[in-house]
Amino acid sequence: MSPAGETERSRIGILRAVAVLILAAALLFPGPAGAAVVIEGAPFGLRERMERSAASVWSEIRQDGSLSAGDSLRLLSLVAERVFAGFAVEDSFFRGEDAVLRIKPLAGTAPWRVEIFPPQLASPVDGWFRDSASGIGERIRDHLGNLPLDAFSWADSPLKELIDTLCTPGLPGWSASLLVRLEQEGPVLRISFVPRPPFVLAVVPRVSSGTLPVMLRSDLNENILRTLSPVVGLPIEWVSAHRDKVEKMAAESLRQTNIVGNTRSTVEVSFRAAQIAAANALVDSPKYSVRAWVAAYAGSDTKYPEIGLHMGRKFLPVSGWDMEFYGEWILSVNGFSLESRWGIRWSPWKNILAGVERAFPGNVTWYRLWIEGGVRAPYLWWRLSEDGDHHVGLGYRLNQRISLEIHYDGRDEDKISIRALSDL
Repeated sequence: MSPAGETERSRIGILRAVAVLILAAALLFPGPAGAAVVIEGAPFGLRERMERSAASVWSEIRQDGSLSAGDSLRLLSLVAERVFAGFAVEDSFFRGEDAVLRIKPLAGTAPWRVEIFPPQLASPVDGWFRDSASGIGERIRDHLGNLPLDAFSWADSPLKELIDTLCTPGLPGWSASLLVRLEQEGPVLRISFVPRPPFVLAVVPRVSSGTLPVMLRSDLNENILRTLSPVVGLPIEWVSAHRDKVEKMAAESLRQTNIVGNTRSTVEVSFRAAQIAAANALVDSPKYSVRAWVAAYAGSDTKYPEIGLHMGRKFLPVSGWDMEFYGEWILSVNGFSLESRWGIRWSPWKNILAGVERAFPGNVTWYRLWIEGGVRAPYLWWRLSEDGDHHVGLGYRLNQRISLEIHYDGRDEDKISIRALSDL
């Protein structure tokens, strides 16, 4: 071998040895990136990470100062091929002050096949997941292209970040888990998903209604619990993104119940995803109203516990005027005396009712006013007879079942008392 050949061979050997030392130094003690390194041909999503690593190596090489510009660039190429397994440096040159490496995958690299493996979820939530994941496999495959299998030895972390970025818009709250296998047709990337906390731990339903008794609403609460059980244990972020589907699922389930069907009730559901998720349903019948209650009095010797029942049939004689024919029956435990009231009422404004009724025994006409406040809010009702007697209740509804009233009855000796009511 000629002396020139031996010299060149020796120089290359020295460069390789220096490359190993610089590679170790760059990996163990990464220095600040000085002049930039541009990598052309890098896969999308990996280029920034590759350029940062190459810039760290380039900084170590330039700090040495003993190599010429050409040798420094060749040394950078050697280190890059060692660091970025699966790629070969096709060309290297300077562009201004930047070092440019043009890389390409090693020959024989086959395109990737991506398999999406959805988690085991209950119906219909499993269908929501499949719809959300639709097209993600194709987008990931487009980004992988002909990425060499060897690249996973150094690019697994940035690829995981890239795939999570691609999955997050459609699958918030889920983390991708990667499994690589090599088949005869080429490499396969199998992506499965695990939920990311926080999770929905429980669903608390609350059915409100101005027309259905509490005993029927309890059955509807249980229906919501059963219907929304598939979302328990899922990421709050993902469930929140599917809030409209959750609300629709709960509403459709309530509409299929005999209670809602027989009373021709309308259903509106609002859902708020949280660790203790709230599912509020408003169920009201435009045709019927039913209410039952028990009441007890304090502060009066003339009032006794009673049981009451209200049943009404609604109609709409004029647009905007909701009217109702109703009957009420109040049974007192003192001698089991029964008072019945037959009347008509209408709603001139929201939460306000006005009406007139005939009470028996006595055959007395009463004029009535109701102002409803809802749960955990005050309310008022007032009756005025044709004889000038006043019957008033000013109360506060503690929850959907219990309320307390300051009760006034001008017909009694003890006109003022406290009344506690429990809706049935």
